[in-house]
Amino acid sequence: MGDIYHAVYEKMDRMGIFSVRQYAVIEKPPYTALCIDKLEDSVYALSQNPVIDGNVVADPDIEIRVFHEKRIAEPLCLQDRSGRREVYPGPGKVDLKTKNDLAQQLDRWLADLISEGFILHQ
Repeated sequence: MGDIYHAVYEKMDRMGIFSVRQYAVIEKPPYTALCIDKLEDSVYALSQNPVIDGNVVADPDIEIRVFHEKRIAEPLCLQDRSGRREVYPGPGKVDLKTKNDLAQQLDRWLADLISEGFILHQ
């Protein structure tokens, strides 16, 4: 299971996410555009914002912390139509089930995005 964090990092690297200095959008019609925000030196937010029932909805919107020296990335929180899930719900607390679930979900989503052509500077 620990290797999934390396796999997530490698997918993010392949997509060109680490070259984003502040904000970028990758558009690949007919798919919903992918928004990339660099929140901190080691934290990125990835989101797709489809229009649902006339409203723009962040679905999904996930924050990811990267450790370049170890070449791993871990999800921090996910916001989607079902609500918000946090890996670190409070100081010194880790929700391991959420961390594992979100890591698997992020890994699948990144694989789907790559297969749909969401590569920056391609």
